[in-house]
Amino acid sequence: MKKLLFVPLILFTLIISACQEQPMIPAVPAPVLIAVAPFNQPTHDAQLLAGYIPSEQGLATLEELARYTEILQERLAKTHRQYVFLTPDDLNVTIQKDSKDRANVLATWAKIAQDKGADYILVPQIIEHEEKYGVGGDVYSPARLISDFYFIKAIHPTTESKDGFLQARSHYKEISFIQVHVSGEDYVTPRQRQNIVYFVHEAINKMIREFHLTLQ
Repeated sequence: MKKLLFVPLILFTLIISACQEQPMIPAVPAPVLIAVAPFNQPTHDAQLLAGYIPSEQGLATLEELARYTEILQERLAKTHRQYVFLTPDDLNVTIQKDSKDRANVLATWAKIAQDKGADYILVPQIIEHEEKYGVGGDVYSPARLISDFYFIKAIHPTTESKDGFLQARSHYKEISFIQVHVSGEDYVTPRQRQNIVYFVHEAINKMIREFHLTLQ
């Protein structure tokens, strides 16, 4: 049995139409119930809804993913929408087949939402993760973070298919390199001195803004 989070898919289905990135989406009506998956980190391209896995991927620990999930949930609570927060166990499911009998990651996320009675599911994924190396101003390598947030409608809005519909993707990338002065000394910016959790906060805030999740 293939699992969504921990085991790579044998069959990788390209979801072409669903993976078109839309940086801004119309405001989601309220009230709706939004399932929120915990942060997870795909390690194989077959587990992705879009993009690719870096050739030398930095991995977050389970403790770090749990911490980021807590930050996400606390931030979402301030948007005053109705959420159901999922656990890692909710992600340990068999990969679903879509209406065309193909193994399909999108259909799997949609099924998870449907099982919770949710209208949408928010899927946060860490793609690249490296904490900064160094202490204080002595930074030898800045933190690196690539993340994606997917906003999936559980039932396709036009066809009413249970395969789901990828409504939007919020992509975040923070990768920088220390510059060297002509004197030979490294120049480290204030941003490069930040721990990776600073960029996790940025990525979450960017997603909330782009997905119009905050209710006035």
